[in-house]
Amino acid sequence: MERFDFGFAPYTLLNPEQRQILQQSVDIAFFNDDAIIIQAQQNIEHLYVMIKGVVKELNAEGEVLAVYREHDTFDARALIEGSSQNQFIVAEQSLVYSIPKETVQKIIAANAQFGAYFYASVADKFANFIGNHNENELTGLFSANVRDAYRKNAVWLDGNDSLFTVAESMKKHKNKSVLIRHENRVGLLTESVFRELLLKQGSPQDPAHQWATFDLISIDMNDFVFNALLKMMQYHVQRVAVLNQGEIVGVLEQVDVLAYLSNHSQLVAQRLESATTLDDLNGIAWQMTQSILVLKNNGLRAPQLAQLMQVLNSSLFEKAWRMIASPQLYEQSCLIVMGSEGRGEQVLKTDQDNALILSEQADLAEAEQAALKFSELLEKLGYPPCKGNVMVSNAMWRKTLPEFKQMVGGWARKATGDNMMNLAIFLDAKAVAGNTALLDEVNRHVRQFLNNDVGMLMTFARAVEQFDGDGQGFFSRLLHRQAKEKMDVKKMGLFPVVHGVRALSLENKVNETNTFERIQKLAQLGVLDAQFAQDLSEAQRYLMDMRLKAGLACLHDGKVVAPNQLDIDSLSTMERDLLKDALQVVKRFKNIIRMHFRLNT
Repeated sequence: MERFDFGFAPYTLLNPEQRQILQQSVDIAFFNDDAIIIQAQQNIEHLYVMIKGVVKELNAEGEVLAVYREHDTFDARALIEGSSQNQFIVAEQSLVYSIPKETVQKIIAANAQFGAYFYASVADKFANFIGNHNENELTGLFSANVRDAYRKNAVWLDGNDSLFTVAESMKKHKNKSVLIRHENRVGLLTESVFRELLLKQGSPQDPAHQWATFDLISIDMNDFVFNALLKMMQYHVQRVAVLNQGEIVGVLEQVDVLAYLSNHSQLVAQRLESATTLDDLNGIAWQMTQSILVLKNNGLRAPQLAQLMQVLNSSLFEKAWRMIASPQLYEQSCLIVMGSEGRGEQVLKTDQDNALILSEQADLAEAEQAALKFSELLEKLGYPPCKGNVMVSNAMWRKTLPEFKQMVGGWARKATGDNMMNLAIFLDAKAVAGNTALLDEVNRHVRQFLNNDVGMLMTFARAVEQFDGDGQGFFSRLLHRQAKEKMDVKKMGLFPVVHGVRALSLENKVNETNTFERIQKLAQLGVLDAQFAQDLSEAQRYLMDMRLKAGLACLHDGKVVAPNQLDIDSLSTMERDLLKDALQVVKRFKNIIRMHFRLNT
């Protein structure tokens, strides 16, 4: 009979010879309540693995950094470094495996993967876990070819055709992109060209080739759809050119990938395009949720799913607003989404966060009725009303352009707590329907007041402390739980990173709205250390995965989705270990924000 249980990570990685080495040297030790297993700064000679009981890890200030239960291991890093910075004390009578340092070192020397579990960087640990976790789940994605997924309705124009002709072609063919031929080169124009046209004061008569992108990211039509998806994510694009024997023959859109992989007979994107009534949208909204389940089972992670769902949600919102608003109101308004939806970081349907910017010529009475109908429709489609009432149905978030500029500018000029949170909500805005130039105008206006005012930035950044509560960390509360403990992933992990990164981006005039793109830009500017930025991104991705796990569990149980509440007891040993790592990265980041913005003064 084996003395040591090898049925959990990372001990499942050991081969028979390595298991025998461990078996021959492992001991079992018992510790009573309040016993000190490891004292801070003492030499470490053993690696400990929990059999039963509870052990808490405390820093020099007495803060509980982690709680260890059955199958948890400590303190591997200190074993190599020679001593621990922290103290490990028994919270409940504990039985532990005690593995000599020499044995651990011998096994690590022979098994790099086992050592990497303990000593790899945070980013590498997350990447290694995700790779192992999804290894057998990607078969469906790898079997689908690009030739089966892309829509073979590419629109081709001449590079000397005007942008006005481009717009007419897009409208006629209901395409979001157009390919052009110019001087033996192939270029691409997307709907975003018309926003650039307004910002740079171009003319509709400009030749298309002046505004086209010619350095296209491409993929062969015989390649896998999943590889196309990876390219989109790698290069932060929503479409790739499709090649047949080296020649561009069409375009594969991100929304096509999601629709194809959803494995439904009638593609989501096509259903959205062909929808003619508000009732049509109800079935589409349900199908979008089903697509998430299929894609998640096929190995896609929450951040990628969120980006894909942002595309579909935007299309749904645009279609709904176009159906509800009159053609005149549609052109005289800009519907924007904010919060996680605006950042492209929301997977399952969550509270509505939207607003409406109106031109001065818009009929305000008509806009009010249309906005009320829009909010009611979204609720029917499964998007709950916003608890903070940040919705187009609220007159505060439905204003004419001058009024909206005055309101947002006022938030920036007067740094109260409420103003800063409203500003934070708005800074994540993305236009999804109507005249997008209205949002561009508000953004240009508010940027005039974001002049690195120290007091304003300090007040803005202080929201990272919003959910600190009584000062107790999550692991400290775990010690005193009376019932099954659940962790609010958003409050404990996601929000502090989102808002801290948003504050640094505001200070450094970073215009990106997606948190991962903001982190990348801050690293490029030298605001964040490159390795820490990678750790921070991976920790955030993992927390998003955990949030999605919680939300899907609610759907499975037929409950109203509460995607923030993570059941700790449902996690595997490895998932709990990674959760501790992720929360430690969040803690480090919060300390960086506190020091940078002098929040302790």
